[in-house]
Amino acid sequence: DAERVMLGFFPSFCEPDETLFPITRLLISGVSGFTHRDVLGSVLGLGIKRELTGDIYVNGDEAVLMCDESISEFLLYQLKTVGRKKVTVSIFPEEKNFSLSHPFEISRVVVSSLRLDALVSACTRLSRGDAQTLIAGDGVNVNFCTVNDGAKKLKEGDVLSIKHHGRYVFLSVSGETKKGRIAVEIKKYI
Repeated sequence: DAERVMLGFFPSFCEPDETLFPITRLLISGVSGFTHRDVLGSVLGLGIKRELTGDIYVNGDEAVLMCDESISEFLLYQLKTVGRKKVTVSIFPEEKNFSLSHPFEISRVVVSSLRLDALVSACTRLSRGDAQTLIAGDGVNVNFCTVNDGAKKLKEGDVLSIKHHGRYVFLSVSGETKKGRIAVEIKKYI
């Protein structure tokens, strides 16, 4: 379910060993009331390139940050606040249980068609013209690939990553309204 992944290759004579992957899991405590976006903003505010960080899972007062091991020590000592709140950062304990799933909400929206610009407009509550501008400006990914064509037809299961608006999954078509518009179910990661 992650947008950013790292792939490891092992020779055929060697069993894959998780300890050889250059990924470190950091536990950030004290993030109560903050979101993925807040934690990411604080990390990037330290001058870290986005390519060196992976997913961030926020659960109550704690968050787990996946990062390249080359920056883990820097984050351990330099990430002191999220927003204006003090946090503590440590290596994620192996024995600790933590839900690595993103919270989401499911909503029903009505669109005129299953075109990308119509769904982006419905998800973000932007006008269709503003949605088309966002799409043309490389602001929308479909299934983790940038799409510039607002007329692209979407299908159930497609993942939309919309810059500054979050990630959505087009779950299903749930019917048609009396006026002939299409009701769809959308899953929004929060």
